[in-house]
Amino acid sequence: MPKKVRKGRKVRMDEWDKPTLGWKKRERFCNMQPKVRIHRKGGFYYISLFASTKDGMPFDEIKNSGECAEAISSAATELILSMVRPDDEWCIVTTPKRRHFTEYHFATDICKKIARGLNIKFYESAIQCLNKTRINPEFHLLRPITEQRIILFDDICTTGSTITAAYELLRGRKQVLCIVGINNH
Repeated sequence: MPKKVRKGRKVRMDEWDKPTLGWKKRERFCNMQPKVRIHRKGGFYYISLFASTKDGMPFDEIKNSGECAEAISSAATELILSMVRPDDEWCIVTTPKRRHFTEYHFATDICKKIARGLNIKFYESAIQCLNKTRINPEFHLLRPITEQRIILFDDICTTGSTITAAYELLRGRKQVLCIVGINNH
């Protein structure tokens, strides 16, 4: 009997009939230690403040933690103040609420704290998602944003499709500064 081969690797004969789990969801963690990095995605750049790690807090816990929101907003505020001088021309928006099941919205909480720290306007729920796809989302601007300089915030970046779609919607402005809380690449 020939050896069974899966995904280009040899499998021992005594293990060939064991059930496989298929695609297993990997638990994602962050140790909440700042790790500021600049990334290029297509035709724009974004800055991440933290990175996924092998241990630390699971993302699900992070997204429900006011303490983590405070840590990310403090790091973001400090970074933004080191780069630009926010004034009346600046505002902050977040990527749309998608796959959102609780009353507490992590990214909104962070943006409110950043807006207070910078003394700029925060447009809550300014961008709406028109479809449910994660890879090619279609976004729509729900209300006019008068400011020409925008800070675009995304809490966790995995594929980059969300921040890319939001950036494409806003890129006609004088300046769009893209900030990501946790980079999960």
